[in-house]
Amino acid sequence: MAEKQKRSKSHYVLTKKRQKTAAKGRLSLDDLKTSRKGIIATANFLDYGCRREVFSLLDDFCGVEEKPVVEGENNEVDDEIAKEVAVLKAGKKKFRLVDTTLNNMMFIVVNDDSIEACQLVHKILSTLREKKERKTRFAQRLLPVSHTCYASIDDIKKTALSMLKDQFHNETPKTFGIFFKSRNNSSISRDEVIIAVASIATDDETFAEFNKVHLDNPEYAIIIKCGKNCCVDVSLLRIINCCANTT
Repeated sequence: MAEKQKRSKSHYVLTKKRQKTAAKGRLSLDDLKTSRKGIIATANFLDYGCRREVFSLLDDFCGVEEKPVVEGENNEVDDEIAKEVAVLKAGKKKFRLVDTTLNNMMFIVVNDDSIEACQLVHKILSTLREKKERKTRFAQRLLPVSHTCYASIDDIKKTALSMLKDQFHNETPKTFGIFFKSRNNSSISRDEVIIAVASIATDDETFAEFNKVHLDNPEYAIIIKCGKNCCVDVSLLRIINCCANTT
């Protein structure tokens, strides 16, 4: 049996020339070292095809809804139009693409505070599942991101603690699984991250007693993804009917 050949670094990281071209008008990984919410999308082999499909989905599910015009409310309609025009002129966008310099993985920052990334992804996936529609060819997976931070054990622990306080701070014990994945990062190991986050989730003084790890059928999934020197995803998802949704 032939030995598997290790893929070259260029398979995962874009060349410098492509980095400069792709970085125009986009955020970088350094912008994710502070806490941000967003969406991770993975592609099979065509990045620009995935990008086009994901932004088309976001436009379909987050587009401006047409409001019925009622007599006597023309001033309110004019005000709404004026606000939308002002936002467009200011260049503020609901979603911004991050130049991750990683092949087959893109990060989209959600700038609108009224949009919850987890609820948006759940809405997209559940709607497509109910209607049995397929609107993507190159996009493989959508993953909501509730927090980002610098890729260090201390920062991940602080971020996980603030995130888990909202869901685990009650008297009901919960089962959870920790899922860690890293790309182009050798500063932290999988075991260190899992042990650190598990010690926080099972801390009796902070959270409910008897919280347990259950990898086969967890109620909650704590997902941690690292890319280069940034932890691009620290999220808590509740598993419901083959779709992920935070509660």
